[in-house]
Amino acid sequence: MFYCKLFMAMFLGVVFSAGGVYAGKEGEATRLDEVVISATMTQKALGDAPGSVEVITAREIKDLNALTVADALEMAVGLVVSRESGRVEAASVRGGRSKHNLVLLDGRRLAFGFNDLIDLRQIPTVIVERIEIVRGPASSLYGSDALGGVINIITKSPPDTFSGMAMGQYGINRKGEAKEYVGSAFAGGPLDRFRFLLSGEMRHKDGWDISGKLPDDGYKEKPKFAAGRFAFDLTENQVLSGGLEYMENTYTGGQFYENQARERKADEQREGYYLQYDVHMIDMHNFMLRVNRSVFENDLGFKPFAESGERHTEQYTNQAEVRYSGLFLNNHMITLGTEFRKDGLDDTQMSIRTDKSVNNFSLFLQDEFNIFDPLYIVLGLRYDKHSEFGERFSPRASLIYELTDTLRLKGSYGQGFRAPSLTELFVTSFRRRGQDVYEANPNLKAEKSVSYEVGIESGHDRFYAGLTAFYTDVDNLIESVFQRTEGTGRDRKQYFQYRNIAEATLKGIEAEGGFTLPMGFSMDGNFTWLDVENKSGGEDIGGQPEYKAFIKLGYSLPEWQLRTNLRMSYIGRMTYADGDRFSYPLFGAYLSKGFGRQIDLFAGVDNIFDKRIERNNVVQIEPTTFYAGVSMSF
Repeated sequence: MFYCKLFMAMFLGVVFSAGGVYAGKEGEATRLDEVVISATMTQKALGDAPGSVEVITAREIKDLNALTVADALEMAVGLVVSRESGRVEAASVRGGRSKHNLVLLDGRRLAFGFNDLIDLRQIPTVIVERIEIVRGPASSLYGSDALGGVINIITKSPPDTFSGMAMGQYGINRKGEAKEYVGSAFAGGPLDRFRFLLSGEMRHKDGWDISGKLPDDGYKEKPKFAAGRFAFDLTENQVLSGGLEYMENTYTGGQFYENQARERKADEQREGYYLQYDVHMIDMHNFMLRVNRSVFENDLGFKPFAESGERHTEQYTNQAEVRYSGLFLNNHMITLGTEFRKDGLDDTQMSIRTDKSVNNFSLFLQDEFNIFDPLYIVLGLRYDKHSEFGERFSPRASLIYELTDTLRLKGSYGQGFRAPSLTELFVTSFRRRGQDVYEANPNLKAEKSVSYEVGIESGHDRFYAGLTAFYTDVDNLIESVFQRTEGTGRDRKQYFQYRNIAEATLKGIEAEGGFTLPMGFSMDGNFTWLDVENKSGGEDIGGQPEYKAFIKLGYSLPEWQLRTNLRMSYIGRMTYADGDRFSYPLFGAYLSKGFGRQIDLFAGVDNIFDKRIERNNVVQIEPTTFYAGVSMSF
C-alpha cells in the first residue's frame, strides 16, 4: 500500500502540475497528434480518436529494451500481461480475461494458440513500428473477441529509401542463469515501383530455476522469426501489397506431471500470409480488399512418456475483407465493410482426434460526423452470423466535445461479444498436470458485454494528461463447472464442463500524463484503479490487480547522443482464485549512447531489487537480469 500511495503522489504531480510540458524535444508534436487507425479503421490523430486509445511507439519500445510485444505492453494503461496456462504470456484489458481481447497484426486476425490464447512472446519487436491499444468493446468494427479491447500490432512498412538495422544483445540473471543471446536485423528499400522489407531474429535463452523445485521457473527457449513485406505501386493511386511471417520456438523444462518428474517439451510454429489491394481516390475515398491466412501448430510431449500430456494442435484462420470509406455531404465520413472468416482446429490428445471448423459472415457500417463544430460523433453497427451460435448485432456510439483547443471531453457506449472457441465447443482436454479433464459443450452461447466510459484529456505542444472512468457488465461468461470424480489414488481424475453460468461487473479509473523537466529530463506515467465483481460467486474473473501503475523518469542529451531512463511498474493487490494476494513494485533502468549516425551501444537491468513472487513452486517474475548490446543502422 505504501508504494501505491507514493506512486499516486508522484503521478498527480506529473499530471496536474502547473506549466507542465510534454515529454519531448522542443518543437515536437504533442503525443495526442500520433496517428492511429484501430479506433475507426480510418486515420485519426490520437486526440481525435473516439474512446480510449493508446499508442506505444518504436522509441518507447526501444527505451524498455522490449524484445517481444509482451515486454512492450508493460507500460500500457489498464492492461496486465500475465502467465497463463502453458506459460503463455497473454494480455487482459480493464480486468477482463485474456480471451476477451482481440490481438491483430496489421489489422489481421491471428489463429488462436495454446488453449485459445495468443502468446505475445511469439511476436518480436524487430519488425514492430507501433502498438495501438483500444480499451473497451470494439465489436462494432471487429466482431468476436473484441469484448474487452483490441491490441493492434503495426509492423514497419517497406521504406522509400534503402535502410536497415542490425542488433546483437547478451543477457544473464544475477544467479548466472537464463543466459540469453539475441541477434536481429531488418533491411529494405525501393526497386523502381516495387518496395520491400525483410526482417529476422534468432534468440537462445537458457532455463532458470530459483525455486529449486519442479516445475522449473523458466524454460529453455530457442525462438526464431522471419518476415517479409512488399508494396507495388500499380498506379499513382493503386497499391498491391502483401507479406508473410514465420515464427517458431521450442520450450524445454522440468515438470512434475502425472505424479512423476518429467521433461516437458513444446514445439510451436506460427505463420501468416496476406495479400492486400488499396485504392486511394479523390475527396478522401478509399477502398481496400484483403485476404489473410494465419496458422498455429503445437506439439506437446513429455519424457518419460505421459499419454495425457501428448498433444498435437493445429488451428487456422482464413479471412477475406472488403472495406470502403469516403466523405459524403462534406461532413460524414462513412466506413462500410464485409468480412468472411473460417476458423478451423485439428486437435489430437489421448488418441482422441477433433477436426472441426466454423464460419462467420459479417457486415458493418460506421458514420463519423460533426453535429456542430466542437461536437464530433461516431456511430457504428456490426452484424455477425456465426455457424454455431447464430446472429449478433454490436452497436457503438462515441462523442468528443472540444472545450478549448487543448481540452476535450470524451464519452462512449458499446457492446462486445466473444464467440465460444472451437476448443470450448468440441475438444476434451487435460489440465493441471493431467489430473483435470475439461469436457467440451457444443451448446455454448456467446459471451457479451455492455460498456460505458467518460473521460477528459488535454494536450499542448509538450504536455498531455487524461482521466477516464469506465463501467462494464459482462454476461454469459463461460466457466468450467465441476461434474464428477472418477478413479482413485494416482488414477483419480476430476471432470469439468464448460457452461455459460457467470456474469461480472468491471469498473475503474485510468489516469495518464507526461511532461518535460529542465536540463533534458522528462517524466510520464499512468495509474489504473480496478474493481472486479463476479456476480455469480464462481471462479475469479481473471486474477486482476486492484491497482496498476507505471512511471518513467527519462533523460536525454542529444549533443552527446545519450538517452537513459529509470522506471517503476507497480502491481497492487493482485488476488488469485486460491486466495493468494500480492502487491509489488518492479524497477528497471536503461542507458544508450550513440556514436555517429550508425552505432548505438546500450545496457540495462530489469527487476533491480530482485523482487520475487512464487506460486505453486514457480517464481512468477524473473530475477534481476542484466543485458548489454549494440545496434547498427544504415
